[in-house]
Amino acid sequence: MLEYRLDTEVAKFVIRSEPLGLWDLWVNDMPTLTFASPEEAARSVYVQNSGYVVWDQLTEHPAPAELDGWTEYKDA
Repeated sequence: MLEYRLDTEVAKFVIRSEPLGLWDLWVNDMPTLTFASPEEAARSVYVQNSGYVVWDQLTEHPAPAELDGWTEYKDA
């Protein structure tokens, strides 16, 4: 399984691959939304459409605009 992780002071985000080829976005160990690609999931965190209200209403945040700012874990 492949995962991408982003830890912030507000939340821990994980983008996790699914067996059917989709990608789930987890926030603080809770699944929120499903995406067609990990890039789409990372972008949703950046544009504050993550499904986690506390994050989505922040005026500033440290999330990168692209997936390359996340940490990749293989066989997580």
